[in-house]
Amino acid sequence: MLTRIGKIFFCLVALLPGSALNFVASVSSTEVRIGDPFLLTVSVEGEDIGQVPAPQLPDLPAFDIGGTSTSQSTSIQVAGGKTVRRQFINFIYTLYPRAPGETAIGPCRLEWRGETYQTEPIAIKVIQGGQPAPVPQDPGIAVAEDLRLVATVNRRTVYVGEPVFVEYTLYTRLRLADINLASAPSFSGFWVEPIYDAQRIEFQRKPVDGKVYDYCVLKKSALFPVTSGRLQVASMKLNVAVVRSPRDFFDVFSRPSIVPLQSDRHYVEVIPLPVEGKPDVFTGGVGEFSISGALDRTVSEGAEPIDLLIRITGSGNIKLVEKPLIPSIPGVRVLDPETRTSVDFPGTTFRGYKEFRYPLIPQTDGEHVVPAIAIAYFDPVDKKYHTVTTERLKFTAIQTSTAGETAQAGGLRVIGTDVRYIKPDVRRLKEQGLSAGQWLWMPYIASLFMIGLALTYRRHQTRLINDRAYARKIRSSRLLRNRMREAENELKKRNEKGFYGALSRVLLGYIGDRYNLDVGSLTTGDLIGELEKRGVSADNTKRLSELLMECDLRFLPEIRTENPRLLLQKAKELISGL
Repeated sequence: MLTRIGKIFFCLVALLPGSALNFVASVSSTEVRIGDPFLLTVSVEGEDIGQVPAPQLPDLPAFDIGGTSTSQSTSIQVAGGKTVRRQFINFIYTLYPRAPGETAIGPCRLEWRGETYQTEPIAIKVIQGGQPAPVPQDPGIAVAEDLRLVATVNRRTVYVGEPVFVEYTLYTRLRLADINLASAPSFSGFWVEPIYDAQRIEFQRKPVDGKVYDYCVLKKSALFPVTSGRLQVASMKLNVAVVRSPRDFFDVFSRPSIVPLQSDRHYVEVIPLPVEGKPDVFTGGVGEFSISGALDRTVSEGAEPIDLLIRITGSGNIKLVEKPLIPSIPGVRVLDPETRTSVDFPGTTFRGYKEFRYPLIPQTDGEHVVPAIAIAYFDPVDKKYHTVTTERLKFTAIQTSTAGETAQAGGLRVIGTDVRYIKPDVRRLKEQGLSAGQWLWMPYIASLFMIGLALTYRRHQTRLINDRAYARKIRSSRLLRNRMREAENELKKRNEKGFYGALSRVLLGYIGDRYNLDVGSLTTGDLIGELEKRGVSADNTKRLSELLMECDLRFLPEIRTENPRLLLQKAKELISGL
């Protein structure tokens, strides 16, 4: 009988003769208990498979699908003077068994470039869920009554994106010598926002069921489901050292007893957002939100950028709200926005705001109108979509065309510099030494220097208007600092999932700005290929691929291999070398 020891892979490879595509299925364990999740991973390996579709799963009547995710990586090898780049795409499914017994996961299928690939079935043994390990009992320790680890959730049924608040609390009527975390809870299928993690144990008192307990809140988190289905809020496990009562006069030096504690598991039914009636301007917000817009100034001179600030405020999944669509503004170039988010947790709500700062670069003189900008959000209270808009905004651009013309000027023409004054009588000419009037030349020299600076500045402004790659490259360093600060803040808050998401934005944002790439439409393999075309070394592309793969594993913390701080340092070294 096989047990769960690491990743258990079966020989499930469907490799067609003459084909460069591997289609592989694997499970994290072939023996699972009722209520325990396990992972089904369907992997595709080959060359140029960035657009491969998701596999077709078999019927799974014996399992519930709790959540899905994907990860990608690229392997580059040089053999015989030829560079071979193979891509790996994993489709990961969290499954929950429904009933004990012998069952199987049928073949998965993949249709790709006219060929059909299929995996072999996987046998799964589902056993009845066991009870926690028995607790050694000592005189004076009544664990069931006097020591509890309780997990509470505020909702059992929510929509995708609607927050669930979970809290883990330790209750005791015993003397405790030490408390150690044996296993932290995992939240597969959720975006996690930590609210509180106890740094030290400080007990308070309150009555529970007619008894007075000392209690301490160990952890609070806000969970935002990112997929529909039945998701599990996992249990927390502790090892608690309990000071037992002395058995006799000579038992004063007895050691504390180690008691394992485990909180109950909870399940949340996540309802998908309705498709009917979903507006085109829906940006992922679930809750209740408002939107406002403002310009940092109303006049642009010489094509100076004007910042359009869009702020979305409200309660709900504010961090998951995507940027709003800016309508086309004739005569104005709109660049990608900088983003800033602030959140707070008053009670059992998640409130805050998210700001998007769009640089607007006018290309023609005159008055420009920024149309009303709309977003839609879903309100789980009335179960409807709502649309909110900003007011129209206006600004004036002057000397925009002049800036372009000045930047194209080839130089200055100074009339009369070849004319010299001739005195009428050469006998009266005298040797002229340096006089105080010589300093009058200094303003002319300074003016020529200023004109040169002005031409350089105008040329810079013209390139900002007409050269998108140049504009993105100029802004890349400033945006990198902001994004890096966001990643470091998430790391300080010990929000690993948020950190890996922020680090991914650091890498992809800088690469996109530095090399003028639309990274949002590229797979990791395509991105590596584009960087190779631009002369990026194979060593740097390999390091980038490994970093992105680590970031993609933020939904699978059980197979993480890198320390977050070490990963951040590697990212900084990579960026310095690009």
